[in-house]
Amino acid sequence: MKKIKILSLFVCLVMLAIACHNDDDERGLQLRTVLVYIAGDNSLRSFATEDLAEMTEGMQSVDDNSYNLLVYIDTGSGPKLIRLKKDKKKNVVQQVIATYESRNSVDVSNMKEVVNTAFSEYPAQSYGLVLWSHGEGWLEYQNPKTRWWGQDTGGKDYRMNLSDLNDVLRNTPHLNFLLFDACFMQSVEVAYELKAHADYIIGSPTEIPAPGAPYQKVVPAMFANDASAVGIAKAYFEFYADENLYTGFLSSNWRLGDPWTAGVSISVVNTSMLEQLANSSSEIIPEYIQGRRTIATSNIRCYDCRSSKYYYDFDGLIRSLNSEDSEYEAWKAAYDAAVVYWKTTPNNYSSYGGSFSMDGSAGLSTYIFRESYEKEINPFYRQSVQWYSAAGWDDTGW
Repeated sequence: MKKIKILSLFVCLVMLAIACHNDDDERGLQLRTVLVYIAGDNSLRSFATEDLAEMTEGMQSVDDNSYNLLVYIDTGSGPKLIRLKKDKKKNVVQQVIATYESRNSVDVSNMKEVVNTAFSEYPAQSYGLVLWSHGEGWLEYQNPKTRWWGQDTGGKDYRMNLSDLNDVLRNTPHLNFLLFDACFMQSVEVAYELKAHADYIIGSPTEIPAPGAPYQKVVPAMFANDASAVGIAKAYFEFYADENLYTGFLSSNWRLGDPWTAGVSISVVNTSMLEQLANSSSEIIPEYIQGRRTIATSNIRCYDCRSSKYYYDFDGLIRSLNSEDSEYEAWKAAYDAAVVYWKTTPNNYSSYGGSFSMDGSAGLSTYIFRESYEKEINPFYRQSVQWYSAAGWDDTGW
Protein backbone atom coordinates (compact mmCIF):
# COMPACT_ATOMS: atom_id res chain seq x y z
CA MET A 1 0.00 0.00 0.00
CA LYS A 2 2.90 2.35 0.81
CA LYS A 3 4.43 1.70 -2.62
CA ILE A 4 1.09 2.46 -4.29
CA LYS A 5 0.84 5.77 -2.44
CA ILE A 6 4.40 6.70 -3.43
CA LEU A 7 3.69 5.73 -7.03
CA SER A 8 0.48 7.78 -7.00
CA LEU A 9 2.33 10.77 -5.61
CA PHE A 10 4.99 10.39 -8.28
CA VAL A 11 2.34 10.24 -11.02
CA CYS A 12 0.68 13.39 -9.65
CA LEU A 13 3.99 15.25 -9.64
CA VAL A 14 4.69 14.19 -13.21
CA MET A 15 1.22 15.28 -14.33
CA LEU A 16 1.65 18.63 -12.56
CA ALA A 17 4.98 19.17 -14.31
CA ILE A 18 3.42 18.28 -17.65
CA ALA A 19 0.54 20.65 -16.98
CA CYS A 20 2.92 23.48 -16.16
CA HIS A 21 4.97 22.68 -19.25
CA ASN A 22 1.81 22.68 -21.36
CA ASP A 23 0.86 26.09 -19.96
CA ASP A 24 4.21 27.44 -21.11
CA ASP A 25 3.79 25.80 -24.50
CA GLU A 26 0.30 27.24 -24.87
CA ARG A 27 1.56 30.74 -24.10
CA GLY A 28 4.43 30.19 -26.55
CA LEU A 29 1.94 29.30 -29.26
CA GLN A 30 -0.28 32.32 -28.76
CA LEU A 31 -1.20 34.05 -31.97
CA ARG A 32 -0.06 37.61 -31.39
CA THR A 33 1.58 39.83 -28.79
CA VAL A 34 1.20 43.59 -29.11
CA LEU A 35 3.08 46.10 -26.99
CA VAL A 36 1.74 49.65 -26.69
CA TYR A 37 4.62 51.86 -25.56
CA ILE A 38 3.24 55.07 -24.05
CA ALA A 39 5.90 57.72 -23.54
CA GLY A 40 3.41 60.06 -21.91
CA ASP A 41 5.44 62.13 -19.47
CA ASN A 42 4.58 65.28 -21.42
CA SER A 43 1.61 67.46 -22.37
CA LEU A 44 -0.34 64.37 -23.53
CA ARG A 45 -0.40 62.61 -20.14
CA SER A 46 -4.16 62.99 -19.61
CA PHE A 47 -4.83 61.38 -22.98
CA ALA A 48 -2.60 58.44 -22.03
CA THR A 49 -4.90 57.62 -19.14
CA GLU A 50 -7.96 57.91 -21.37
CA ASP A 51 -6.39 55.68 -24.02
CA LEU A 52 -5.59 53.02 -21.43
CA ALA A 53 -9.29 53.00 -20.51
CA GLU A 54 -10.15 52.59 -24.21
CA MET A 55 -7.73 49.67 -24.49
CA THR A 56 -9.42 48.05 -21.51
CA GLU A 57 -12.76 48.44 -23.27
CA GLY A 58 -11.35 47.05 -26.50
CA MET A 59 -9.91 43.96 -24.80
CA GLN A 60 -13.37 42.98 -23.62
CA SER A 61 -14.05 41.40 -27.02
CA VAL A 62 -10.60 39.80 -27.41
CA ASP A 63 -9.66 36.22 -26.51
CA ASP A 64 -6.84 36.76 -24.04
CA ASN A 65 -5.98 33.05 -24.13
CA SER A 66 -4.75 33.55 -27.70
CA TYR A 67 -3.61 37.17 -27.68
CA ASN A 68 -1.50 39.39 -25.42
CA LEU A 69 -1.96 43.12 -25.09
CA LEU A 70 0.90 44.61 -23.11
CA VAL A 71 1.06 48.29 -22.20
CA TYR A 72 4.03 50.24 -20.95
CA ILE A 73 2.78 53.54 -19.55
CA ASP A 74 4.74 56.46 -18.14
CA THR A 75 2.81 59.63 -17.37
CA GLY A 76 5.40 61.09 -15.01
CA SER A 77 5.06 58.83 -12.00
CA GLY A 78 5.04 55.10 -11.41
CA PRO A 79 6.02 53.79 -14.86
CA LYS A 80 4.88 50.20 -15.31
CA LEU A 81 4.51 47.39 -17.81
CA ILE A 82 1.16 45.65 -17.60
CA ARG A 83 -0.85 43.01 -19.39
CA LEU A 84 -4.55 43.60 -19.95
CA LYS A 85 -6.26 40.27 -19.32
CA LYS A 86 -9.58 38.91 -18.10
CA ASP A 87 -10.23 37.67 -14.59
CA LYS A 88 -12.51 34.77 -13.71
CA LYS A 89 -15.53 37.05 -14.02
CA LYS A 90 -14.41 38.08 -17.55
CA ASN A 91 -13.61 41.60 -16.45
CA VAL A 92 -10.50 43.12 -18.03
CA VAL A 93 -7.90 43.80 -15.35
CA GLN A 94 -4.29 44.96 -15.20
CA GLN A 95 -1.71 42.27 -14.52
CA VAL A 96 1.47 44.07 -13.48
CA ILE A 97 4.54 42.58 -15.17
CA ALA A 98 7.12 45.12 -14.00
CA THR A 99 7.31 48.45 -12.21
CA TYR A 100 10.03 51.04 -12.57
CA GLU A 101 11.35 54.03 -10.69
CA SER A 102 10.95 57.42 -12.32
CA ARG A 103 12.79 57.25 -15.63
CA ASN A 104 13.35 58.72 -19.06
CA SER A 105 11.15 56.52 -21.22
CA VAL A 106 12.80 57.60 -24.47
CA ASP A 107 16.24 56.56 -23.27
CA VAL A 108 17.57 53.73 -25.44
CA SER A 109 18.59 51.39 -22.62
CA ASN A 110 15.33 51.94 -20.73
CA MET A 111 13.24 51.29 -23.80
CA LYS A 112 15.26 48.18 -24.70
CA GLU A 113 14.64 46.83 -21.21
CA VAL A 114 10.90 47.16 -21.62
CA VAL A 115 10.64 45.66 -25.11
CA ASN A 116 12.94 42.78 -24.17
CA THR A 117 10.81 41.95 -21.15
CA ALA A 118 7.57 42.20 -23.08
CA PHE A 119 8.47 40.11 -26.08
CA SER A 120 10.62 37.52 -24.30
CA GLU A 121 8.04 36.79 -21.60
CA TYR A 122 5.09 36.75 -24.00
CA PRO A 123 6.27 35.01 -27.18
CA ALA A 124 3.78 34.57 -30.00
CA GLN A 125 3.45 33.70 -33.65
CA SER A 126 3.37 37.38 -34.64
CA TYR A 127 4.08 40.74 -33.05
CA GLY A 128 2.92 44.34 -33.17
CA LEU A 129 4.24 47.53 -31.62
CA VAL A 130 2.42 50.82 -31.03
CA LEU A 131 4.56 53.89 -30.34
CA TRP A 132 2.51 56.52 -28.51
CA SER A 133 3.83 60.02 -27.85
CA HIS A 134 4.69 63.27 -29.59
CA GLY A 135 6.38 62.86 -32.95
CA GLU A 136 8.37 64.84 -35.49
CA GLY A 137 9.10 62.53 -38.42
CA TRP A 138 12.73 62.06 -39.42
CA LEU A 139 13.99 65.33 -37.94
CA GLU A 140 16.95 65.28 -35.59
CA TYR A 141 16.24 66.53 -32.09
CA GLN A 142 18.04 69.83 -31.65
CA ASN A 143 15.86 71.96 -29.42
CA PRO A 144 12.33 71.99 -27.98
CA LYS A 145 10.93 73.07 -31.35
CA THR A 146 12.21 70.01 -33.20
CA ARG A 147 11.88 66.44 -32.08
CA TRP A 148 11.73 62.94 -33.46
CA TRP A 149 9.58 60.23 -31.92
CA GLY A 150 8.83 60.44 -28.22
CA GLN A 151 9.14 63.03 -25.49
CA ASP A 152 9.86 62.67 -21.79
CA THR A 153 9.89 65.83 -19.69
CA GLY A 154 10.90 64.21 -16.42
CA GLY A 155 13.61 66.52 -15.11
CA LYS A 156 14.68 67.54 -18.60
CA ASP A 157 13.20 67.64 -22.10
CA TYR A 158 14.30 64.32 -23.64
CA ARG A 159 13.52 63.17 -27.20
CA MET A 160 14.47 60.10 -29.23
CA ASN A 161 16.20 60.42 -32.59
CA LEU A 162 15.63 58.08 -35.51
CA SER A 163 18.98 56.32 -35.07
CA ASP A 164 18.14 55.59 -31.44
CA LEU A 165 14.76 54.11 -32.28
CA ASN A 166 16.41 52.00 -34.97
CA ASP A 167 18.74 50.69 -32.29
CA VAL A 168 15.82 49.80 -30.01
CA LEU A 169 13.93 47.99 -32.77
CA ARG A 170 16.92 45.76 -33.46
CA ASN A 171 16.10 44.20 -30.07
CA THR A 172 12.51 43.34 -30.93
CA PRO A 173 11.33 40.31 -32.88
CA HIS A 174 10.35 41.12 -36.45
CA LEU A 175 7.05 43.00 -36.29
CA ASN A 176 3.99 42.35 -38.38
CA PHE A 177 3.06 45.99 -37.86
CA LEU A 178 4.44 49.15 -36.33
CA LEU A 179 1.79 51.76 -35.54
CA PHE A 180 2.84 55.32 -34.83
CA ASP A 181 0.20 57.04 -32.73
CA ALA A 182 2.16 60.27 -33.06
CA CYS A 183 2.32 63.25 -35.40
CA PHE A 184 4.16 63.44 -38.74
CA MET A 185 5.56 59.90 -38.62
CA GLN A 186 4.34 58.61 -41.99
CA SER A 187 7.17 59.96 -44.11
CA VAL A 188 9.04 58.01 -46.76
CA GLU A 189 12.25 58.76 -44.86
CA VAL A 190 10.97 57.14 -41.66
CA ALA A 191 9.47 54.15 -43.44
CA TYR A 192 12.63 53.49 -45.42
CA GLU A 193 14.81 53.81 -42.32
CA LEU A 194 12.74 51.29 -40.35
CA LYS A 195 11.77 48.91 -43.14
CA ALA A 196 13.85 46.01 -41.81
CA HIS A 197 11.89 45.84 -38.56
CA ALA A 198 8.25 45.54 -39.64
CA ASP A 199 6.16 44.22 -42.52
CA TYR A 200 3.85 47.23 -42.37
CA ILE A 201 4.11 50.73 -40.93
CA ILE A 202 0.91 52.57 -40.00
CA GLY A 203 0.81 56.29 -39.35
CA SER A 204 -0.17 59.78 -40.42
CA PRO A 205 1.82 62.19 -42.61
CA THR A 206 0.45 65.13 -40.66
CA GLU A 207 -0.59 65.94 -37.11
CA ILE A 208 -2.95 63.55 -35.40
CA PRO A 209 -5.67 64.57 -32.93
CA ALA A 210 -4.42 64.65 -29.35
CA PRO A 211 -6.76 61.79 -28.33
CA GLY A 212 -5.03 59.68 -30.98
CA ALA A 213 -6.27 56.23 -31.89
CA PRO A 214 -9.74 55.14 -30.75
CA TYR A 215 -8.36 52.05 -29.02
CA GLN A 216 -11.77 50.64 -28.20
CA LYS A 217 -11.95 50.06 -31.99
CA VAL A 218 -8.26 49.55 -32.79
CA VAL A 219 -7.54 46.88 -30.16
CA PRO A 220 -10.13 44.39 -31.50
CA ALA A 221 -8.78 45.05 -35.01
CA MET A 222 -5.23 44.20 -33.87
CA PHE A 223 -6.41 40.80 -32.64
CA ALA A 224 -9.11 39.87 -35.16
CA ASN A 225 -8.95 36.42 -36.77
CA ASP A 226 -8.07 38.10 -40.07
CA ALA A 227 -6.03 40.86 -38.42
CA SER A 228 -4.10 43.01 -40.89
CA ALA A 229 -2.37 46.36 -40.91
CA VAL A 230 -5.03 47.67 -43.27
CA GLY A 231 -7.76 46.49 -40.90
CA ILE A 232 -6.08 48.33 -38.02
CA ALA A 233 -5.78 51.51 -40.08
CA LYS A 234 -9.44 51.27 -41.12
CA ALA A 235 -10.53 50.97 -37.49
CA TYR A 236 -8.48 54.08 -36.67
CA PHE A 237 -9.77 56.11 -39.59
CA GLU A 238 -13.43 55.07 -39.72
CA PHE A 239 -14.07 56.21 -36.17
CA TYR A 240 -13.11 59.77 -37.15
CA ALA A 241 -14.85 59.53 -40.51
CA ASP A 242 -18.13 58.34 -39.02
CA GLU A 243 -21.00 60.71 -39.73
CA ASN A 244 -21.96 60.36 -36.06
CA LEU A 245 -18.52 61.54 -34.99
CA TYR A 246 -19.68 63.74 -32.15
CA THR A 247 -21.83 60.97 -30.72
CA GLY A 248 -18.80 58.72 -30.84
CA PHE A 249 -16.67 61.29 -29.08
CA LEU A 250 -19.25 61.67 -26.35
CA SER A 251 -19.56 57.92 -25.80
CA SER A 252 -15.78 57.75 -25.40
CA ASN A 253 -15.70 60.64 -22.91
CA TRP A 254 -13.98 62.89 -25.42
CA ARG A 255 -14.94 66.50 -25.16
CA LEU A 256 -17.58 67.80 -27.55
CA GLY A 257 -16.31 70.75 -29.54
CA ASP A 258 -12.60 69.93 -29.28
CA PRO A 259 -10.89 71.38 -32.35
CA TRP A 260 -9.22 68.08 -33.27
CA THR A 261 -12.59 66.64 -34.20
CA ALA A 262 -11.82 68.24 -37.59
CA GLY A 263 -10.53 64.87 -38.78
CA VAL A 264 -7.59 62.55 -39.28
CA SER A 265 -5.48 60.95 -42.00
CA ILE A 266 -3.76 57.58 -41.98
CA SER A 267 -1.88 55.30 -44.36
CA VAL A 268 -0.22 51.89 -44.41
CA VAL A 269 3.18 51.23 -46.00
CA ASN A 270 4.19 47.77 -47.17
CA THR A 271 7.90 47.87 -46.36
CA SER A 272 8.77 45.03 -48.75
CA MET A 273 7.97 47.38 -51.65
CA LEU A 274 10.09 50.32 -50.49
CA GLU A 275 13.20 49.27 -52.39
CA GLN A 276 11.18 49.21 -55.59
CA LEU A 277 9.83 52.67 -54.77
CA ALA A 278 13.36 53.92 -54.09
CA ASN A 279 14.61 52.51 -57.41
CA SER A 280 11.74 54.10 -59.30
CA SER A 281 12.28 57.42 -57.52
CA SER A 282 16.00 57.39 -58.32
CA GLU A 283 15.13 57.22 -62.02
CA ILE A 284 13.03 60.41 -61.86
CA ILE A 285 14.42 62.67 -59.13
CA PRO A 286 17.98 63.12 -60.53
CA GLU A 287 16.65 63.43 -64.08
CA TYR A 288 14.36 66.36 -63.33
CA ILE A 289 16.19 67.96 -60.40
CA GLN A 290 19.69 68.87 -61.54
CA GLY A 291 22.28 71.45 -60.58
CA ARG A 292 20.70 72.17 -57.21
CA ARG A 293 17.50 73.26 -58.89
CA THR A 294 15.04 75.16 -56.71
CA ILE A 295 11.83 73.20 -56.41
CA ALA A 296 8.58 75.15 -56.53
CA THR A 297 6.31 73.97 -53.72
CA SER A 298 3.26 76.20 -54.08
CA ASN A 299 1.21 73.46 -55.77
CA ILE A 300 2.40 70.60 -53.57
CA ARG A 301 0.32 69.68 -50.53
CA CYS A 302 2.24 70.61 -47.39
CA TYR A 303 1.36 68.64 -44.28
CA ASP A 304 3.17 71.06 -42.00
CA CYS A 305 1.27 74.20 -41.01
CA ARG A 306 4.24 75.88 -39.36
CA SER A 307 6.45 78.50 -40.95
CA SER A 308 9.15 75.83 -41.19
CA LYS A 309 8.00 73.35 -43.85
CA TYR A 310 9.49 69.86 -43.54
CA TYR A 311 6.75 67.56 -44.85
CA TYR A 312 5.38 67.70 -48.39
CA ASP A 313 3.27 65.15 -50.22
CA PHE A 314 5.60 62.74 -52.00
CA ASP A 315 3.26 62.04 -54.90
CA GLY A 316 2.75 65.80 -55.27
CA LEU A 317 6.51 66.31 -55.57
CA ILE A 318 6.88 63.75 -58.35
CA ARG A 319 3.86 65.11 -60.23
CA SER A 320 5.29 68.63 -60.02
CA LEU A 321 8.43 67.59 -61.91
CA ASN A 322 6.48 67.25 -65.18
CA SER A 323 8.05 63.95 -66.08
CA GLU A 324 6.91 61.91 -69.05
CA ASP A 325 3.51 60.28 -68.55
CA SER A 326 5.03 56.80 -68.84
CA GLU A 327 7.68 57.64 -66.26
CA TYR A 328 5.15 58.96 -63.77
CA GLU A 329 2.84 55.98 -64.35
CA ALA A 330 5.68 53.55 -63.64
CA TRP A 331 6.60 55.49 -60.51
CA LYS A 332 2.96 55.65 -59.38
CA ALA A 333 2.63 51.89 -59.75
CA ALA A 334 5.60 51.48 -57.40
CA TYR A 335 4.09 54.04 -55.03
CA ASP A 336 0.72 52.29 -54.95
CA ALA A 337 2.43 48.96 -54.27
CA ALA A 338 4.14 50.52 -51.25
CA VAL A 339 1.28 52.68 -49.91
CA VAL A 340 -1.39 49.99 -49.73
CA TYR A 341 -3.96 52.04 -47.79
CA TRP A 342 -4.61 55.76 -47.59
CA LYS A 343 -7.60 57.60 -46.18
CA THR A 344 -8.21 61.10 -44.97
CA THR A 345 -11.14 63.18 -43.88
CA PRO A 346 -11.60 66.31 -46.07
CA ASN A 347 -9.85 68.43 -43.44
CA ASN A 348 -7.28 67.73 -40.77
CA TYR A 349 -6.55 69.67 -37.62
CA SER A 350 -3.28 71.44 -36.92
CA SER A 351 -2.36 72.85 -33.55
CA TYR A 352 -0.36 75.45 -35.49
CA GLY A 353 -2.87 76.51 -38.13
CA GLY A 354 -6.30 75.14 -37.26
CA SER A 355 -8.35 73.10 -39.73
CA PHE A 356 -6.81 72.79 -43.20
CA SER A 357 -7.79 71.09 -46.46
CA MET A 358 -6.24 67.75 -47.41
CA ASP A 359 -6.78 68.24 -51.15
CA GLY A 360 -3.81 66.94 -53.12
CA SER A 361 -2.67 64.49 -50.45
CA ALA A 362 -1.68 60.89 -51.12
CA GLY A 363 -0.58 59.61 -47.72
CA LEU A 364 3.21 59.77 -47.58
CA SER A 365 5.35 62.82 -46.90
CA THR A 366 8.85 63.69 -48.03
CA TYR A 367 11.38 66.43 -47.46
CA ILE A 368 12.08 68.97 -50.22
CA PHE A 369 15.46 70.67 -50.19
CA ARG A 370 15.67 74.45 -49.99
CA GLU A 371 18.60 76.83 -49.76
CA SER A 372 17.42 78.38 -46.49
CA TYR A 373 17.91 75.03 -44.72
CA GLU A 374 21.49 74.57 -45.92
CA LYS A 375 23.03 75.46 -42.58
CA GLU A 376 21.39 72.81 -40.38
CA ILE A 377 18.66 70.62 -41.90
CA ASN A 378 20.21 69.76 -45.28
CA PRO A 379 23.57 68.53 -43.89
CA PHE A 380 21.80 66.28 -41.39
CA TYR A 381 19.57 64.85 -44.13
CA ARG A 382 22.55 64.08 -46.35
CA GLN A 383 24.56 62.43 -43.61
CA SER A 384 21.91 60.57 -41.63
CA VAL A 385 18.86 59.80 -43.79
CA GLN A 386 19.23 56.68 -45.93
CA TRP A 387 16.53 57.85 -48.34
CA TYR A 388 18.84 60.64 -49.53
CA SER A 389 21.00 58.31 -51.60
CA ALA A 390 18.40 55.57 -52.13
CA ALA A 391 16.06 57.97 -53.96
CA GLY A 392 18.80 59.64 -56.00
CA TRP A 393 18.93 62.98 -54.18
CA ASP A 394 22.72 62.64 -54.02
CA ASP A 395 22.82 63.09 -57.82
CA THR A 396 20.82 66.34 -57.87
CA GLY A 397 23.41 68.74 -56.50
CA TRP A 398 21.52 68.93 -53.23
